[in-house]
Amino acid sequence: MSNLFSRVGVKDGGNPRSFAVVSTSMGELYHPRLGRPLPPRPPDGTALEFNSSEDRRAYFAAWLTSPNNVYFARARVNRVWKNFMGRGLVEPADDLRDTNPPSNEELLNALTDDFVKHGFDVRRMIRTIMESATYQTDSETNQLNAQDDKYYSHYIIRRLPAEVLLDTLSQVTHDPEKFDGYPPGTRALQLPDTKIDSYFLSAFGRPPRLQTSESERQTDPSVTQALHLINGETLNRKLHAPGGTVDMLLKLGLPDDRAVEYLYLSAFSRYPSEAGRRKILDDLQKGEARQQVAVGPVEARRHVFEDLLWAMVTSKEFLFNQ
Repeated sequence: MSNLFSRVGVKDGGNPRSFAVVSTSMGELYHPRLGRPLPPRPPDGTALEFNSSEDRRAYFAAWLTSPNNVYFARARVNRVWKNFMGRGLVEPADDLRDTNPPSNEELLNALTDDFVKHGFDVRRMIRTIMESATYQTDSETNQLNAQDDKYYSHYIIRRLPAEVLLDTLSQVTHDPEKFDGYPPGTRALQLPDTKIDSYFLSAFGRPPRLQTSESERQTDPSVTQALHLINGETLNRKLHAPGGTVDMLLKLGLPDDRAVEYLYLSAFSRYPSEAGRRKILDDLQKGEARQQVAVGPVEARRHVFEDLLWAMVTSKEFLFNQ
């Protein structure tokens, strides 16, 4: 199997931060004990001739995605399911074996068959999962299902992944993150690898990609994450950014109720409840009145909007899928 990847080269991609992976016409991997190359062959597959001009990676990809290879489809379905549901039908997600059965064999088989039948269409599978009653289940529990974390009787609450969290903070504050060597507006999810330095991404569990294990990504909360949200550079910079959300609200001169509606729609994709609206408007007015003496009316208004936006983006509703 290793010999399927022996004819792979790397060349300059046109700029200092990019490269291209290409196929070459020569090169064999010698077996360390036999001292000779073995015919390139996928596990349980047919060997490819040494003199074949076919791209060996393409040959491997065709074997991998063959309808006869149920393991690839099951693994892909299981990973996509976990991405949206918080837990794989097989858990851990990369531990597919007979002695680690799925929590719902019939469901996994049905999704796998549909995935294969429709040409490994990932978008269709995502749509199928998200339109299901299971995905749309409420995260609130009752006495009967409070301890269930396996059979999807309620939605499993989970924190946003590091890249998604940074992108959402950038979007809500209207302050795109700046990554060295990449054009303005590049999202964290678009970064090609983990070599791009970002303390925020590292603190919130971006995997170093040193292993192929799904468990390499850490989603457990930590004191470092809490401190970074409370008084970290990333969020504070975005809240104070010239031309950012708070700056825009002040320049537009929106009344408090309209500004609160805008922030709620931006952060939570919903309008505030009537009780919540009244409480926030009251707090805004009191906070603004307290600070006017010290910093003046304009800066006082800026401070209360910054505090409100900070409270929203550090709330459970914003940080967690629930």
